Amino acid sequence: MTGKFIDNVMIPTLKTKRLVLRPLVFSDQDAMIDGIMSDRDVMRWLPYADAASTPGGQIDVALGYLTAFIKSWDEFGFGVWAVCIGDIELGTEGEVIGYCGFVPEQIGGAGPEIAYAVRKSMWGKGVISEALGACLDWIFTRPEVTRVYAVTDEENRASRRVMEKAGMTQGKGVDLYDSVAKGDGLLPFYSIERKDLLGTYNE
Repeated sequence: MTGKFIDNVMIPTLKTKRLVLRPLVFSDQDAMIDGIMSDRDVMRWLPYADAASTPGGQIDVALGYLTAFIKSWDEFGFGVWAVCIGDIELGTEGEVIGYCGFVPEQIGGAGPEIAYAVRKSMWGKGVISEALGACLDWIFTRPEVTRVYAVTDEENRASRRVMEKAGMTQGKGVDLYDSVAKGDGLLPFYSIERKDLLGTYNE
């Protein structure tokens, strides 16, 4: 396993059959804006969608995401990777097509929260399932992490299928990202423990 040091923290590079998950860097901002923040269909399901409604807002939101994702590695020993093409059948090798990984928990005792997104041209190709499988395999090698969770919108059936395919089970809905105040109600909550992890997506 290869990796990169950022602020004295070794961030591994993960490889799957079709993907390379490498450490995010601030120079990925343009790729994040192009594939994620500037696409309303993608941002619909993500935090700060309203703030990304203008070109200036997209720059700010992308920088905010990158800052939080990268900083998490130094503070917590886990974070979010850039999801890159590793198989030319998907496109240009090395191209950043999204992100996947973990952010600090917002629910006491639930463990790290899963975060992911992929550009729309990659929807329906199993890319996020493949990336998430590698991320789960990695984080459960850390002895202090025994459980992780994810939330999504009730209507985001594709994301819910990803979670279920990864072996996650649904629990009681939660109020996160101001979902109740925004009129979206409680968000579906999914979690998985190390002992329940279903296999691996890695080769």
